[in-house]
Amino acid sequence: MKRALFLDRDGVIDALVRHDDGEWGAPLRPEQVSILPGAVDAIRHAGSAGWVLFVVTNQPDAAKGKTTQGSLHQVHEELLRRLGDVPITEFFYCFHRAEDLCACRKPSPYFVQHAARYHEVDLARSWFAGDADTDVECGRRAGCKTALIEYPRSQHRRAGAAQPDLVCADLPAFVGQLSQEPN
Repeated sequence: MKRALFLDRDGVIDALVRHDDGEWGAPLRPEQVSILPGAVDAIRHAGSAGWVLFVVTNQPDAAKGKTTQGSLHQVHEELLRRLGDVPITEFFYCFHRAEDLCACRKPSPYFVQHAARYHEVDLARSWFAGDADTDVECGRRAGCKTALIEYPRSQHRRAGAAQPDLVCADLPAFVGQLSQEPN
């Protein structure tokens, strides 16, 4: 069984942007995509160290009427272009709003468990890293170790209720901590 890293997207890999309503959130258009410093190198380093990498993200902005599904697809394509050849095995997107009560929206571990089944991942040896309490809760529910990334623009996503195994400033710091973990 393999060990994996499950990463949230916005605030971990790419920067949040200020929306028209003044709130910080996910990019709504491809030109808003900005990869966070060191994220690409950190992902490459984790992949070369033997971690299987997945991205698990909630993206409800089309369902909320803030953008279109087509724009969200363009954002994803731009993210892929900017990431280049990083070894991410699969991206999992939940496009529902919290009030839709779907099975796939974090903190549900649905996508993590799905990835574990289809990619032979040992969740007890795996990590979930994200910038929100829901990310930590998702990882915990799935049976992973958890890391909270303290991205400043996503402070509003952290109420302090999450109890992560590790707290890091950013993705490079998190991957640096993992390099000390035995295979």
